[in-house]
Amino acid sequence: MKMRKSFLLPVAALVLFVLVSIPAYGDIASHTWLGAFYSGYDGYYNRNVVAYQSGSIAVLEVTVQNNRPSPSNISVTRVYSTFDWGSTYNSSQVSASNSALITNGASHTFSINFTVPNVSVASNLYLHSYTIFADYNYKNQSNTSQIIFTRYQSSLFDDFAVYSSDQASAVDLNRTIQSYPPLVFSSFSNIKINNMTFGSISAQAEILWNEASNETASAYRYYTEGNFAAAEQSFSNALNDKNQAFAAEQSYLTSLQSLQTQQTQAETSYLNALTSFFNGLSTMWVLLGIGWVLLSIGYIVKWLHKRPEPQTATA
Repeated sequence: MKMRKSFLLPVAALVLFVLVSIPAYGDIASHTWLGAFYSGYDGYYNRNVVAYQSGSIAVLEVTVQNNRPSPSNISVTRVYSTFDWGSTYNSSQVSASNSALITNGASHTFSINFTVPNVSVASNLYLHSYTIFADYNYKNQSNTSQIIFTRYQSSLFDDFAVYSSDQASAVDLNRTIQSYPPLVFSSFSNIKINNMTFGSISAQAEILWNEASNETASAYRYYTEGNFAAAEQSFSNALNDKNQAFAAEQSYLTSLQSLQTQQTQAETSYLNALTSFFNGLSTMWVLLGIGWVLLSIGYIVKWLHKRPEPQTATA
């Protein structure tokens, strides 16, 4: 046991020395993909990806930083990336005859543009790996006539996806479906018309919405299994069901609004008729009162005409 421990200690020290000696490649400060068709979690690959369609233009921005000991300046002569399908793509912004000077501590961003190959070359069934490089040179401080050539290298990345047409269409349809708002119109809830209460969502719209949810669930299952054509079809069905649900709901709410308007108009007409009735009743009573007054006056006049003449007194 002691011999085994004494043997392991030098080995561990050697491994530690090797790990410390490996360069961190921090000179490729960062990289960013531009114009990707999709960036985020992908259920088929079960992780975050950067995805492009076959035939589209991919743009990779690479930031190179000069972190050499002061006061060294570097001249970058090439920035490029190699992919696991066997292709290497160079930045057109820099070359051996058109180098870019980066002063000590400063950084510069270069663009690498390339056409994404067909899935027959770069399969869509798995993610692709790539490494970024930057070649540069600098003057030896102890011998200004000596130029030292070297290279920065990034870590190995494996998040690049190439989508087939069916796969891209399925992802795009899903994004459209997820952007739809929920089928809820709270401002129209519990409408009462003729002592009947109506909900905010029609039965037809609710059925279509549930069908869309079922189709979406099926599409997710197809997609994670790699059946992208079936996933595209199910997503398309789900989107169609959602559109029909919104149309049915719009028709339903329009009908309710029309019924509400008719009820309001009927109630207004009833109140107007009632008001006219009472107004007419008041007029009638006034006329009756006037009639009774005139009748009374007539009777008084008649009585005065028929009143007997008073007799003259005799002696």
